[in-house]
Amino acid sequence: MDTPQELAEAETYLIQVLERSNPPRDPGGYNVTAAARECHAIAGDCDLQRLGVDAVEEVLARHPAAD
Repeated sequence: MDTPQELAEAETYLIQVLERSNPPRDPGGYNVTAAARECHAIAGDCDLQRLGVDAVEEVLARHPAAD
């Protein structure tokens, strides 16, 4: 990601995915920043929605919060 704004937008999208999941999940249980960076690397740009919710959730699962 090129700017802090892009990172913030990606993190916001990932948090929304977590909060809208069934059942809703606590974003505090994930390293959202690391997941946002990985999603960006996979997508090749900042359009994380293009990846789809399933792919985003797989990435989030790889980035649990550090204890």
